[in-house]
Amino acid sequence: TSHVEQRKVLQSSKRFILVAGGEQAGKSLLAEKYALRRIFEVEGPGLYWLVAADYERTRAEFQYFHTDLEAMGLVRRVSKRIDPGFIEMSDGTRIETKSAADPRRLAMHAPNGIIACEASQLDYETYRRMSDRVAPKRGWLFMSGTFEGSLGWYPTLFEAWRGGLGDAQSFSLPTSSNIHMYPGG
Repeated sequence: TSHVEQRKVLQSSKRFILVAGGEQAGKSLLAEKYALRRIFEVEGPGLYWLVAADYERTRAEFQYFHTDLEAMGLVRRVSKRIDPGFIEMSDGTRIETKSAADPRRLAMHAPNGIIACEASQLDYETYRRMSDRVAPKRGWLFMSGTFEGSLGWYPTLFEAWRGGLGDAQSFSLPTSSNIHMYPGG
């Protein structure tokens, strides 16, 4: 079961989601569960990216995807590495890890969706690049991170999207919302 804050995020149909949460709030798992739901909305093979400041910061989401898709019997191939890494599903859908060390490399393809892992540590240029990459397919962008150490654009977007702004919505996910780690909240 999920806590009410997590349910709100999972039920959102907005294209641009920003989740600001505390340490150990379950942001990575929530991001993967959101994406897992959205993957099955696309007909035919899709393309999804896990983007972070470096490959290592995509590890949690990558492992959650691998575990869930393997349990469903949907993994055709998976890379042993995450730098870069990929999971290919039985229908040809691909989930790829990307490093934002050079935002210009987030190019060429238009993914159906992007999870920005530890998004608050990415720069504004990377955010703009990810937004541009999902545009051709009217894809989605899910960003999660903490305010601690965040760059200025992240809390600014959080505030702007708080009540919902067009196709964007921000959510707060306090540490206590991770009911598996903190059963009483």
